[in-house]
Parts: sequence; structure tokens; C-alpha cells
Amino acid sequence: MGRSALRLASPVGQRLWATSSRPTPPPRAGPKAEPAGTAPRVTRRLYGPRARVGHSSHACEGAGTLARVRDRDVATPAPPDEAPPVPPSPATTPGDAQGEWVAKLRQELDTRYRARALGALLTATGLLRVAAVGTGVALQFYLSDLAGGRPSGITIGLVGASQAAAEMVFSPFLARNADRLGRTRFLVGGPLIGALGVLLAAAAVGASQVAGARVLEGIGAAAFVPTALGTIAAGTVQSRVVRAQASGAFEGSTLAGYAGGFALGPFAYFALHRFAFVVLALLYVAAALVCLWFLPRVPRQQVSPLRTVFRAALGPGPLRAFLPAWLCVFALIGSFVAHMPALLRHSRVSGQTLMHHFDERFIGVLLVLGIGMFLIGIVLWTPYLAHTRPVLVMRRAVPGAWLIAAALLTINHTSLSFAPFVLPFLALGIIWLAGFGPAAVTYLADCSESLAADRSALMSFYTVTLAAGGVIGAILGGVVIRSFHADGLLWFGFGLSLITFTLILVLVRGDAARARATPQH
Repeated sequence: MGRSALRLASPVGQRLWATSSRPTPPPRAGPKAEPAGTAPRVTRRLYGPRARVGHSSHACEGAGTLARVRDRDVATPAPPDEAPPVPPSPATTPGDAQGEWVAKLRQELDTRYRARALGALLTATGLLRVAAVGTGVALQFYLSDLAGGRPSGITIGLVGASQAAAEMVFSPFLARNADRLGRTRFLVGGPLIGALGVLLAAAAVGASQVAGARVLEGIGAAAFVPTALGTIAAGTVQSRVVRAQASGAFEGSTLAGYAGGFALGPFAYFALHRFAFVVLALLYVAAALVCLWFLPRVPRQQVSPLRTVFRAALGPGPLRAFLPAWLCVFALIGSFVAHMPALLRHSRVSGQTLMHHFDERFIGVLLVLGIGMFLIGIVLWTPYLAHTRPVLVMRRAVPGAWLIAAALLTINHTSLSFAPFVLPFLALGIIWLAGFGPAAVTYLADCSESLAADRSALMSFYTVTLAAGGVIGAILGGVVIRSFHADGLLWFGFGLSLITFTLILVLVRGDAARARATPQH
């Protein structure tokens, strides 16, 4: 087999090709063609320390084509219902039987390994979120105990913001290095750093030490989350339906992790107190092992300068227009995640039904039920997202936040006996709002096509906005809670949802204008 055919297959395909029992493909036409039936000669150079399959396979391509083709070959499997495009080369013409054989082999191998890789990424994402959210909830109870049951909202907010701030600052730089040095080591190393942070939190005896441990957790999340998103975006580039499904699955695994964290954190802290953090650290280690064992190795890539990545994200264009709206949504989510467990655990306050000193286990059940409603909403929204522009889905999903705020405000100012009549409206609002997350991830994945070899760096802006929103929500939420208790948090969230809806309307109009300006083929 000639070397030109070998360089068309993915790295996984190359290794399996060498040991496959498949019949030898038709011989290549030309004076140097090998005799039919001769097995391909695969030498140690292909696998040895000096192997550079990921880089040398497209040495003759232009700079722009190099980034796109390399990223596609390494991390973008073809969907099972369409054949992958084969790059032209002197040895592979449209009528060449050898090129057709290589294309079919790539389709089979990529279909098989895409499912395994995406499954491993989603499993690791869920485990990491269980550990991170469970640690955050358990730390709120721990700080509440240290304060004698009346913790300061500002203290809780600052501890939550420390983790989010570290994630925000380090995400772009770690994601770029993941593209440059190889994504697997970041997908494995990020959870291990998070485990170390949880163990340090278990040894903390004050709020400042807890905040320092959470900074380390934030660095671990900054290494993992954008790298996972970049890998998912690269693996779904050729199919809109698969991308919508993968985006929904990523949001679903994230929310499942939130549900697991909300359930495990309160129950583990109730049963084990400080030793609960050891259990949560083991979940981080499990996420690292899943990535180590089940993800194929992705070679280093030739990345763009960091200023190019920032220009693509922050320069004029659809991504910059979307970031403020996404920031507001994450600020809303961050304020509720950072403060709602502590509010429900807070000692009773007159005129505030939600602040009722509920049991930790009951709080965990309520939070898990809320996440369950989000998962149901994602399942219902995903088929619709596959055939609709993401910005339209986001615009239609935001009003769900208004229904959530109205329902919680009603519960907060009525007797608990009236709550069962309001809870169905709360559940409906959660399901309604659930469509925003998958649509936002799909929108960002579409924007990442401008720099295919730097997907992780561009997708890091998901983590940047998530963390920045978490910081804003945690700090400002603590301020309004200090002045207005639970009412302050609920009105704060309602105001953020109104701002988000306004920004999405502007984005929809801009998207429609770009669609009209784009010539139809």
C-alpha cells in the first residue's frame, strides 16, 4: 500500500489498518504500484517516537486548508449516513478505486470511535459536575455551621466566586494549550487538579482557606470543560442533527451532574460531614480515569496565535453579539446555584416562606427534582433544535425564567400549604427555560467553524461566560440577599431574564440580516 493512502485515514484508522484482516485494496495505478495481494508495509516510523502522522499527512496543504483538514481528520468523524470527503491528492482522483476504499474504511472507523469518544466525554462531564456541585453545596452547609446557622450572604458569594473567577481567567490559556499540546492530557489532568482542591477544602478551617481550595477546583474545570466542548464540536461538524443531539446531550450530562451533586452533597455532608469531601474527590478521579481509558489520543495541532482567537471571539461578529446575553443567563444561574441551598437552610425569617430552615436532605430532593425538570425540557427541545436556528430557540426559551420567578415569589409570600398548587407552574417554567442551554452550545459550536484547529480555545468562551456569570451572580446575589433576603434574589433573577430577552431580540435581528445578506447557492 502506498503512503498516500495511509495518510488519508484517521490516526485510529491507521493503527487498525496495519493489523486488519481485511482484504488488500486494489493496487494503485502507475509505475510504482505494488503487486495485487501484497500487504501494506507499515514500519516502526509510523508509530515510533518520531511519528508525526497528524502533522505530516497534509504537509502540502495551504495554511488555511491545513487547519481545517487536520482538525477534521483527527477529531471529526463522519456521520453514518454520509460519506466523508477525501482530500484530493496526486494518487487519489475521483475515479480511483483506492480512494473510494479508503473513504469507506474511514466512515466505518470514525462512526465506531465517535460514539465511544462522545460517550466517554459525556460520562466524564457528568462525574466532574457531580463532584463540583456536590462540593459547592456541602461547603455552603459547612460555612453555615461555622457561622452558627446564620451565614453571611457575601461570604457565601465570595467563596462561590473564587472558583468561578479562576475558571474564567484560566480557560482561554489552558484551552489553547490543549489544542497545542494534545487534548487528552488536559481532559485527564483537569479532574485530578479538581480532586486536589476538594481535599484541601476538607482540611480548611475558615472561609479564606475554603476560597483558596475552590480556586484550585476552578483551574481544574478550566482545563477540562472547554477542551471537552472543543472535542465535541470537532466530532459533529458534518451533521447538523448530530450536533444538535450532542449539544443537548452535553447540557443533559451537565444537568445530570448538577442533579447528582445536589443529591450527593447534602446527603454525604449529613452522614459524613468533612469526610464527604473525600467521596467527592474520588468522583473527580473517576472522571480522569474515564478520559484516560476511553478517549483516543489526539495529536498536537498547529494553533493560531492567541490574539487571533480573541479577535474571532471579541471582534465584530455573531459571537461577540451573543456573549452579553449568555453572560446574563449564567449570572442568573450562578446566583441561584450559589445562594438557593443556603437560603433554604437559613433560619426562619418573617414574611419569607422560602427561608424556613429546611433539612439538608429535603433541600437536596428539591434541587434534584428541579434538575429533573430541566432534563425533561432538554429532551423535548432537542428535536426542535435540530431543524431551527439556535437564536430562535433561545428567544422562545427565555420567558420560562419569568414563570419560574413568578412561581417562587408566590410561594415566598404564601403559606407552605399553598405551595403544591404553584409547583406545577414552577415545573412548567423550568421545562420551558431548558431549551436555552443546548441552543447556546449549538450556536457557539457553529461559531467555532471560523477557526477549526482552535476549537477548544474558542469553546473556552463558554467557560469564560459561565464563570464570569457565576462571579457576578454570586456577588450581586449576596448583596441583594443581605438587603431583601429571598425576595432580593428572585427579583434579581427576573431582571436578568428581561435583559437577556432584550439582548436575544437584537441578536435575532442581526442573524436575520446576515442571512439575507448571504447569497443563496
